[in-house]
Amino acid sequence: MNVGEPAVVVPIHFGSSFSLPLVGEGENARRSDLRRNGLTLIELLVVVAMIAVLVGLLVPAVQRAREGASRAVCGNNLKQIGIALHIYNAAKGRLPPGRGAPLPAVFSAHTYLLPYLEQEGLRRMIDFRAPPTTFSVVGGPTYDGSANYPAATTVVRTFLCPSDPAGDRVPGLPFGATNYAANAGSGTVALGSLTGADGVFFLGSAVRFSELTDGSSQTAAFAERTLGPGQASGAAPGQLILERPAGTEPTPPNCAAGTGTWNAERGAKWILGNYGNTLYNHYYPPNVDAWDCMNVQQQKALTAARSRHPSGVLVLLCDGGVRFVRDDVTLNVWRALGTRAGGEGISQE
Repeated sequence: MNVGEPAVVVPIHFGSSFSLPLVGEGENARRSDLRRNGLTLIELLVVVAMIAVLVGLLVPAVQRAREGASRAVCGNNLKQIGIALHIYNAAKGRLPPGRGAPLPAVFSAHTYLLPYLEQEGLRRMIDFRAPPTTFSVVGGPTYDGSANYPAATTVVRTFLCPSDPAGDRVPGLPFGATNYAANAGSGTVALGSLTGADGVFFLGSAVRFSELTDGSSQTAAFAERTLGPGQASGAAPGQLILERPAGTEPTPPNCAAGTGTWNAERGAKWILGNYGNTLYNHYYPPNVDAWDCMNVQQQKALTAARSRHPSGVLVLLCDGGVRFVRDDVTLNVWRALGTRAGGEGISQE
């Protein structure tokens, strides 16, 4: 500053709000910010609840999608069986028997269809002069099926519905199983007897398409049936077949009484033609809440079509079409679908 110039005075305001941070104050602020960026217990519980709701919505959707895919595969299997039936008919001029004859050649319709299901190799393994499996006749001999054991224990994927949790065999048994049974008829003729039944597949049957006077689109050929649990203990009635004692009939009163032996091996052997394995009838509506019932020879029965699909079963018609029939179908309509020449219509369905 030059001599004679006025001095410049800079005022100092002691009342200013400016302040310096105390030692450690910045670290505390950072910790406070971290605490504010985290989740409180309540917020965490809300997030968990939202995730639970989303999972609750997602799981049923996945299950429905999986069942839809399984049902599609199941329906396609039945279509393949339908095509095989038509090729067999074209080659033989008739449909295969539901139970071969005479004893002991009691092979199933499934067995005769093998060459037309791309199973010619398996068909060549079968000796039709020998029994399909080892079995006994009440009051008669025991037939040795060891010659056909390798074939009988072979799994045929076309005979299995992926919706059935049992898989490819009845638990505890070595045989190849089947979820598809051939239609023996309405079940109202002689307690569902396989002799002269009113369906398409029965003892020694050789039904021609010309004999389906109800119409091939109005007559069932095959339908689904669930596999047995392998053991009766803890099983629900719908999983079992009541086998009546020798010398008694599977009449509705006898069956309702529940007296007999519980057969838990339904569908265990695709190779064997009888009610216990490869045949069913339309006496009961689909998935009825009652047990199936048959005589000890498994030649008479009151049975039902059954599936793991919600609300109904898939049915193969004789024209090759596959239809989903609901559990609440009218009984007379369902029985009409089981007969080949009953003269009934099924327009109510």
